[in-house]
Amino acid sequence: MRSDLDDNWDSIREKIIGLGEQSIRKSYYPELQQRLSELERFRALLDETNEAIFLSEVPSGHFADVNNSACQQLGYSAGKMLEMKVEDIIAPDKLDEMRTIIFSLFNGKHLQNRKTIETFLKRSDNSQINVEMSISLVKFSDNFYTVMVARDITERKEFENALKSSLKEKEVLIREIHHRVKNNMQIISSLLNLQKQYVNDEEAVNVLKESQNRVKSMAMIHEKLYKSRNFSEINFADYIQSLVSDLFYSYGVDSNRVKTIILLEEVMMGLETAIPCGLIVSELVTNTLKYAFPNQRKGEFRIELHSYSDGLYDLIISDNGVGMPENINFNETDTLGLQLVNSLVNQLEGTIELTRNNGTEFKIKFKELEYKERI
Repeated sequence: MRSDLDDNWDSIREKIIGLGEQSIRKSYYPELQQRLSELERFRALLDETNEAIFLSEVPSGHFADVNNSACQQLGYSAGKMLEMKVEDIIAPDKLDEMRTIIFSLFNGKHLQNRKTIETFLKRSDNSQINVEMSISLVKFSDNFYTVMVARDITERKEFENALKSSLKEKEVLIREIHHRVKNNMQIISSLLNLQKQYVNDEEAVNVLKESQNRVKSMAMIHEKLYKSRNFSEINFADYIQSLVSDLFYSYGVDSNRVKTIILLEEVMMGLETAIPCGLIVSELVTNTLKYAFPNQRKGEFRIELHSYSDGLYDLIISDNGVGMPENINFNETDTLGLQLVNSLVNQLEGTIELTRNNGTEFKIKFKELEYKERI
């Protein structure tokens, strides 16, 4: 039987420490309800997201919590998931990488760091989901956990693979096109060479040879593109080296008699620019080999290519031979070769200068042409 003293003591205790039932309701209950409401909203937010979210203990790897999306994507109930570990859902070949990341975060106590990997999650039916997973370390009270947020990237990877396959098919097609163009041009070159054998007129033979060299200069570009990994650009310096060597061989010029100096910057040049530029080189080198060093005269031939920060190129082809006669205006010449050079310079939207000083020097300034879609 409680005495009045006991009742008074309870009343005094409540007033002193504020722990009576009525005090708890007044002081703590509203705040507790608010916190619970916030937690429910936060939980609803996590459950509505499409990303699978896992909270696992460190270092044991046991799941402490998962959201609805994780359960739905993997085909497990929430209760079953809480009986499992991280290693139960990660593809075996990715498990070591996952462990390394988790223990790296844990050992360094890197609470602000986040690691992202691509991996596969195992479903309850043993199928796999390709995911992009971010992993971070958090601390609640004195315990450490990893938060793993996984986004299903299956469709994205399928699209990437389809795109890679499509690009591969196009690469094969483009390679085959360059190969066929090169072969067709070689056939034309062979026909011209064959035709020369049935022509007795020396001038006609020279015309056929020059036409053959023009075809070969274009075929060489397609050959280099065919052998390259880049089907839209060629190493122009490498191309010019090959072209000049081929022309020297074609005209039977002894490299000991005519010394060749080639100073070319390593430049990758698009097809739109390389073909007309290659033809210009072919015409001017041919002109040098035919006329600059008559009667076994010795001399020097130079070809230079310089690039500048504003996108301009300087192509210089010079020799110390007999020089071009003063009475020849190369801008209004009747010869097909120089007419072709002027036409190609215009095609490049460039300029050409001729200097007659101890030989002949052609200086062509031009810019890389942009690809223009054909209609």
